[in-house]
Amino acid sequence: MAESRARISLKDVRASVKRMQTEGEKLVTRLRRDARVFATRSRRETVSSLLSDARKLQADLRKRAQKTIGELEARGERIVATLEERVAGVVEALVRTLNVATQKELADLRKRVDDLERRLNARSKEKEAAA
Repeated sequence: MAESRARISLKDVRASVKRMQTEGEKLVTRLRRDARVFATRSRRETVSSLLSDARKLQADLRKRAQKTIGELEARGERIVATLEERVAGVVEALVRTLNVATQKELADLRKRVDDLERRLNARSKEKEAAA
């Protein structure tokens, strides 16, 4: 009796195999759909990530370029200042060698001449007033 209950009919086995086949097909269909969605999402995420990285790289390159430009401008200014100092030194040495008056010396002389002219005019007015 126990043996008869344990036995399954061929019809039941076929029905069970058919159900398993149907469920398996549904599962494969769902897996394909999910894989497609995941691949699409993954592509979008990958493209989005690549765009984000490209933007970060662009910003980093822009910052580096601006920093380099600033450094080059500062270096250029230092070079120009150094050249101006050297040229001024050479010109001063040349002026001393040629025994030519400098602008400061000329300005001092103009000031002295103006002072002498004022004093001379003041004395002339005093003499005219006394005579």
